[in-house]
Amino acid sequence: MTETEEFLKTLEAQRNKYSDSRVARHFKGWNKTLQYHFTDIDEYFLIELIDGEPQPLRKEKLTDPDIMYTMSTETFLSMNKGEISGFKAYQQKLLKVKATMPEMLKLQKLDKI
Repeated sequence: MTETEEFLKTLEAQRNKYSDSRVARHFKGWNKTLQYHFTDIDEYFLIELIDGEPQPLRKEKLTDPDIMYTMSTETFLSMNKGEISGFKAYQQKLLKVKATMPEMLKLQKLDKI
């Protein structure tokens, strides 16, 4: 599997976490757009939640998403492999997040999967 294939597979797995029975109830009623900007490849991807249900992954750049993540593909993969926590990546300035505190607390539920 190439790096690009691994990255896209991991991004799709991230999207699917919102449907996981362990956390789906926490996102019920959530209508949010989550923008991911991967700085090393300068690509933007979008996950849209409608009533908590993730819509198909889109390669798109929005001007004002509800939640914005900025990181490298390496950081994203490392976080998803459990090699670094989101909090540690944030502290080390490997990850930037634009979201409200209630949104951040809700999104932490995804870490349990």
